[in-house]
Amino acid sequence: FFFLFLFFLIIIKIKIKKQILEASRLLFNEKGVMNTTLRDVAKSMNKSYGNITYHFQTKEDVLFSLLDEMNKELIALQEIKESENLLLYFFNLPNSNYSISLEYLFFILDHLELKRNYPALFKKINVLNDNRKGIWMKILLQLKELKYFDEKVTNNDLQYIMFLSYSLRVTYFQTIELKSYNKSKYTLIVTNLLKPYLSKKGYLIYENWLESLTVSK
Repeated sequence: FFFLFLFFLIIIKIKIKKQILEASRLLFNEKGVMNTTLRDVAKSMNKSYGNITYHFQTKEDVLFSLLDEMNKELIALQEIKESENLLLYFFNLPNSNYSISLEYLFFILDHLELKRNYPALFKKINVLNDNRKGIWMKILLQLKELKYFDEKVTNNDLQYIMFLSYSLRVTYFQTIELKSYNKSKYTLIVTNLLKPYLSKKGYLIYENWLESLTVSK
């Protein structure tokens, strides 16, 4: 009975922590990280401030947990089905990435504030970004081996593609008003970065992919 009771308490604790993270995420997106306190989170949940700090002592603890959640979702995007065409997977990637970017928009919009006020968090953000970039580079190299890129494309070009893709993603969400965000347009903008580097084989797949987008509209 004791172990059953203990298990029940653990489940409740996990549930409450998830609720706190969700409430925090929504407030960070709505008001910004620096304009949101744990008291705001408590108020939005109709809970006491002490109830929140019991699970997360500081706002930075909340941010670290949300970063871990976002990273899990981004890592999941890098799991490719064996039956899936690798280039088509890459073309469709911005569509999935868009949803995650919106879910954790404050990490993009409050980039500078996070860098100034939470150096340890920002350091972890960079480490996780670098880890994911390493995986993306391996995928780009596979695409090159499969001759989806022009034979003149170098590894430096692939690094540049990754840099452009990341920069474009950040710029899109930072410079465009929220009401003007558009998943289809975003997907096209990011995917078109690959267009100048594709081989004839890759460009044929690109044209078919583009046609499928038009038909599905």
